[in-house]
Amino acid sequence: MSLGFTRGAWGAIAAAALFAGAALAAPAAAADPAPAAHVRLFGSSENANLDISPFPKWTGMLARYARERPLEHAPCGAGACRLQEWRAFVESLRGKDRMTQLRAVNAYANRIPYRSDLDRHGIADYWATPRESFASSADCEDYAIIKYLSLKKLGWSAAALRIVVLKHEVRNELHAVLVAYDNGTAYVLDNLIPDVREHAAIRYYRPIFSINETAWHYHRDWNPGSVAPVAAAEPRRPTGAARVLPAEAPAAEPARQFEAAPLPPAAETVHAAPRRASGPDPVRTAPLPAARSYAGNARESLADLFTNAGSRR
Repeated sequence: MSLGFTRGAWGAIAAAALFAGAALAAPAAAADPAPAAHVRLFGSSENANLDISPFPKWTGMLARYARERPLEHAPCGAGACRLQEWRAFVESLRGKDRMTQLRAVNAYANRIPYRSDLDRHGIADYWATPRESFASSADCEDYAIIKYLSLKKLGWSAAALRIVVLKHEVRNELHAVLVAYDNGTAYVLDNLIPDVREHAAIRYYRPIFSINETAWHYHRDWNPGSVAPVAAAEPRRPTGAARVLPAEAPAAEPARQFEAAPLPPAAETVHAAPRRASGPDPVRTAPLPAARSYAGNARESLADLFTNAGSRR
């Protein structure tokens, strides 16, 4: 995708893309907000909706995983034991403290080789099950899916976990990460960053939507200067390098313009905070090579991202 976007067009693009379908027009009850209560993810407000049916890439992956899950308990066949090894790894973390679980799961999933969906599946975007990823390779949402399901096995609730599709403001492209809520904050498990970081420490991620098995959230009012880390910083260890693209990266497309559409009635679960008068936001504006990320493997508009959020194209 690797799209270029004008900052002022973001609200109009997202609103038109998100709420074109009638399925999103009905009011929604609030999702269980307990783990994420009062956490302004990356400095954003959010609206919750309990209907995840507009995201068939996500729901389709969950359905395929439910069918494949018994294979984790089956005997290894012809030396292919990746699902059994994954299950044993997860079991080795049971009973350990949550930060240990987050760090270990992040590092384990990030060992999988990267390969774009276009190269691997022949389509712009495909949300793979762990079986599909362990068998070959993954891209950013596939890493997040493995991390999500690993933590679910360890007893983390769906309400404490979200896959977040966001815009990387420095590289000007879309990306996906897993976010885990714990002790009043949110931690980011990212295939581009080797260590687990608190969300407020990453100032260049602008969330678009986040999703789990019970609800999805539309993010708005992004203001990274309105949040600050609440936990002690984790020492950054040289556990591996962030993945980068080869030197030759495709140029960004011009922004596509869409007419604005009003937000539907929804449960507003996290509200905007006043902007601080503490100087300019330290987001870097110098262009960098595109990262291997959610949008780095194909050209797809933000409208396509939502309206085709699951269909093979």
